[in-house]
Amino acid sequence: MLTIINAFFINLCILFTLFTISFLPFRNRPRLTPQSPLKGRVLLGVQTGLIAILLLANALPLEGVLIDLRAIPIMLAVLFGGWVSGTVAGIIYLIGRAFVVWYTNGAMIGLYLAFATMFVLVGSISILRKRMDNTRPTLLIFTTISIAIFGAAIYAALPLNLFYPVLIVYTLMSYGGACAAYRLLLELRRHFENVQHQQQLARTDALTGIANRRLLNEAMANLTVEAEEYALILVDIDHFKRVNDTYGHDVGDDVLRELGMLLVNESDERHLVGRFGGEEFLIVMPHATRNEVSRLAESIREKVSTFPFETSAGTLHITVSLGACHSNDIEIDSVLKHADEALYHAKESGRNRFILAS
Repeated sequence: MLTIINAFFINLCILFTLFTISFLPFRNRPRLTPQSPLKGRVLLGVQTGLIAILLLANALPLEGVLIDLRAIPIMLAVLFGGWVSGTVAGIIYLIGRAFVVWYTNGAMIGLYLAFATMFVLVGSISILRKRMDNTRPTLLIFTTISIAIFGAAIYAALPLNLFYPVLIVYTLMSYGGACAAYRLLLELRRHFENVQHQQQLARTDALTGIANRRLLNEAMANLTVEAEEYALILVDIDHFKRVNDTYGHDVGDDVLRELGMLLVNESDERHLVGRFGGEEFLIVMPHATRNEVSRLAESIREKVSTFPFETSAGTLHITVSLGACHSNDIEIDSVLKHADEALYHAKESGRNRFILAS
């Protein structure tokens, strides 16, 4: 009995360790589903197939039958990646099983049974997966099918007095391992999603929901490395202090939020729009030409001047001043300085203007 318990926990430790390690490549990606890109599903199949082989290497020999948790990674591959992941995992496992038989001069009957059971298991649960979601009850149904297939295989190979003890041990290990593995993956996903959420909060302006100063600084630091030609546009609200003094800071916050969304909508997807501080916004434009900078800045200026800002005090109309600098040969600090100087001149020359630094 102690040997069986030890074997179960050894298998469980292997399963937990390898799942944690193999989960890392997917931590910043959306949840894997049967509709995910083929590359991700194949990678999942390769990982789970290798885990199944390592579990086989640490199997418990009981009455001449190898008992382990090898079916669990195969079932999880189908649960999250569909038939593609399950098929890849099954093929890799069978290759490993064939190598073991060849290397140890083992009985071919075991290999034949492995091929038959794996084919039936992957085929049946892949069909069911099309009609079911990736929840714990689904995995338990898969586990029940796996136990039935394993039971049918050993029923033909063992006397009846040995069949029941082996089946009971396999059943307990399978259900226990399946529940524990699913819980592990669930907790890992929750942990990584929480980390991603915290990272997003650290880079997002709490008021406007767009990029904050930290993320803007990171983007500008990468410009000189990644972009041969780039530009910065500084956007500042004209007479914003007057808005706060007249209507209150809540109305000023409404204006900031709406302006942030307007800038995002007017900008291209490759641009990064963020709140640089106070009522000042910054647009980071990698791989941008001078004409693109001028077109975007003028488009923003004209759109803001006619845009109805809906606030708690009613509809307000504001204007913005913009200063920009385009570069393909000077450091980012100088580009930012020139953009700031251009913004200063735009405000000094009457506001509601755009100036591109030469």
